[in-house]
Amino acid sequence: MALAAETARAAATPAGDLVVAAEGNISVQTADDRFHITASGTRLSELQPSDFVEVSRSRLVAGIEQCASDADWKDVLVDPANQGAARPSVEAGLHAVLGAELGAGVVLHTHPTPVLALMAAGRGEELARQRMIPDHVVMCGTRSVLLDYHDPGLELAKQALRLVRAGAGRSNVWLLAGHGMVAHALTAQAALDVTLMVVKMARLLQAAGRDAVALPSSEVRRIATREDERYRRALLRLDAG
Repeated sequence: MALAAETARAAATPAGDLVVAAEGNISVQTADDRFHITASGTRLSELQPSDFVEVSRSRLVAGIEQCASDADWKDVLVDPANQGAARPSVEAGLHAVLGAELGAGVVLHTHPTPVLALMAAGRGEELARQRMIPDHVVMCGTRSVLLDYHDPGLELAKQALRLVRAGAGRSNVWLLAGHGMVAHALTAQAALDVTLMVVKMARLLQAAGRDAVALPSSEVRRIATREDERYRRALLRLDAG
């Protein structure tokens, strides 16, 4: 947890413009059914290993399938045997889905201003579908998931679960309209690297305007399948879709 906490603090610096106050969360999946996620209300800028809450992936996924209300979801999140314990982030369900269904190692959720601005301008589809430079493909795969706004918590988790089980969620970048973004990778540093690449591309698209020229789809496919780029992706500890 120490490395994840250190990475989260680095992500939360004001200069990075990724989160403000208690925005965002990070989780670390383990080999068994457990994962650790930041407690609700935690400031990433001050995150310590003791601020993580351990939860069960299968319990949360079952809750996503069965819960019909926020009250039901709260009962899943709160340990009935320890009501006074810190409560995991309400978005623990989304992290559970990405870990259980996509094999994510570390999930980092942030609210970057450039990404939010591009989606607010109606250009989220460009950021999700287009690839601007070769390293955009290497870091983020051939395309990203773009979701319309869903209420953070149970509603968002339900939509994520439906999407991945329909085979449409295989990406290491999820763009959440009116909300933020999620990046997952094999390590905390890699998840932050992916996040920063998405932010860089959002700034590029903003600067270039609506006439921005993306890489041809044939080049995107070629880059994604090149042996040397697959080797680099492995070294960078990515699990790009």
